[in-house]
Amino acid sequence: MRGALAADAQRAAGTIPTAEPFTQTIRRHVPAPPLRLGIACDVSGSMNAMAEPVASAAWIMARAAGHLPDAVSATVIFGSRVRPVTHPGRAPAAVTEFAARDSREDFVQAVDALTSALDLTRPGAARLLVIVSDGLFKDDQPTEGQQRIDRLTATGCAVLWLSLSARTRPMNGAHLVTLTNPATAADTIGTAAVRALRTA
Repeated sequence: MRGALAADAQRAAGTIPTAEPFTQTIRRHVPAPPLRLGIACDVSGSMNAMAEPVASAAWIMARAAGHLPDAVSATVIFGSRVRPVTHPGRAPAAVTEFAARDSREDFVQAVDALTSALDLTRPGAARLLVIVSDGLFKDDQPTEGQQRIDRLTATGCAVLWLSLSARTRPMNGAHLVTLTNPATAADTIGTAAVRALRTA
């Protein structure tokens, strides 16, 4: 008010006003939407040499989600069958080690299991599916898997594909990130996840 009055007085005196009226800045806290995070790790034979980095990547994602309020995550491994590693809402205390020796990859069932457990197609939350795989799938898995990814992205669910090899074949619509340095893996994954969510 004082600045406005001073500016009026300057105008009345025929001078260019230099006084600035008082402005008030109101900051409102806009809550971030809850996060639903599904993590699917390939344990087929083609991933055998990368089993340890795959387990570490899954743990990094699940632990990061555990530090976010209202975030719910779940992790599965998929090979000849799908097996749960962590159930929704339970962050792992340590890296869950597993072998990668299965003869095939049931990628479709893994995506279906996580989609169902976490409601990845339902709006109302930030949704992210993370796939750790080389994408070298057999039989009908590439075609039916692409249909699942298309359905998820069409509903606004982001898909992040973590690669540990130059020969990776990700599905269309997934954000591909190649992890080359274990020391920077956490930062790389975090940055990629944020980017994927923003562009979903």
